[in-house]
Amino acid sequence: MVIIMLLKNASVFIDGKFQAADITVSGGLFQDTAANTEEHETLDLTDKLIIPGFIELHSHGCIGYDFTTSAPEELEKMCEFYSENGITSILATTMTIGYDTYKKAMENIKTVCEKGTKGSRIIGINMEGPFLGASKKGAHDTRYLLSINEQKYEELNDISGDRVRIIDLDPDLPGALPFIEKYSKKKIISLAHTSCDYDTAVKAIEAGATHVTHLFNAMNGLHHRAPGIIGAVSDCPVNAEIICDGIHIHPSVMRLVFKAFPEKLILISDSMSAAGLEDGPYELGGQKVIVKDGKAALEDGTIAGSTTTIYKAFKKCIEIGIPVEQAVLSATLYPARAIHADNEIGSIEKGKRADFIVMDKNYNIEKVYSGGNLIVSH
Repeated sequence: MVIIMLLKNASVFIDGKFQAADITVSGGLFQDTAANTEEHETLDLTDKLIIPGFIELHSHGCIGYDFTTSAPEELEKMCEFYSENGITSILATTMTIGYDTYKKAMENIKTVCEKGTKGSRIIGINMEGPFLGASKKGAHDTRYLLSINEQKYEELNDISGDRVRIIDLDPDLPGALPFIEKYSKKKIISLAHTSCDYDTAVKAIEAGATHVTHLFNAMNGLHHRAPGIIGAVSDCPVNAEIICDGIHIHPSVMRLVFKAFPEKLILISDSMSAAGLEDGPYELGGQKVIVKDGKAALEDGTIAGSTTTIYKAFKKCIEIGIPVEQAVLSATLYPARAIHADNEIGSIEKGKRADFIVMDKNYNIEKVYSGGNLIVSH
């Protein structure tokens, strides 16, 4: 076997911890280290860290564009920005919007997936909306929220080329449980934007839901007599997204949940088009958003996604006292596992895709590799 690349002397994140290791990349995959290879490129990474590439399951947009309204060439620019922030795989996350626009979004995402990008790989779609609850709509436009409709879901998924991986829905909506039972066999069902109580959440999970969208946000809070979805996450086998930007959730609460059920937590950005840009006016799902001091909000003050990135969220976790090992897992292996992609990505193991980040000791990104190819060098 011809060895393409031998990475030596780094501290590598393997099996949930950093350890001294040399790793070999061949054919775009991680391989066993082979000392007696005839051809190889050796990189001395003394004093460097290597972690798996970040996996973003929930981002609507960045640098002035978004997955719901932007053209294919703009989506490609977004993927380049994502890769600069260490993301090697991403789910294109849609937004509640007019149905014709939604169909066009699915078509555009399909086009980019078929063509490929120079940056992050789009590995599917997170369909956030339109099957959400009006009482906890957040920044989703009430005019375009829909009752659960199998025909519309099927049409949107077909247009995308069967690329929907996560379907977000409110389990309180009529028809939610039968929908979950039917589609959870092939897709990830995520409980989202809902006022549902604990019992309803548990029933939805028993029906097949395995995911919860941005824990604590757009849902009822935890109460000692009404635990709601948060209590269900604690009790049930389910994964939960969490936004660590210092705005959506207080650092104390972040520390609490990372102590309570760290293995269930998935770092997301939930970023909108202003990520990577300055404060000012923007759009999210066709609605006006004002960004001030990095906080994105509708004109009525409702938080409208974030302006962070997974990379910033990762560093924020470390800043507020979350163990770095846990922050890495929540940005890599756990999201891969949540969408059943952990046999291919999410960790540094023989036979897995060689998606990884080279960092300095202060967790600053220096290089990003996708399938063994260098795609970012700072």
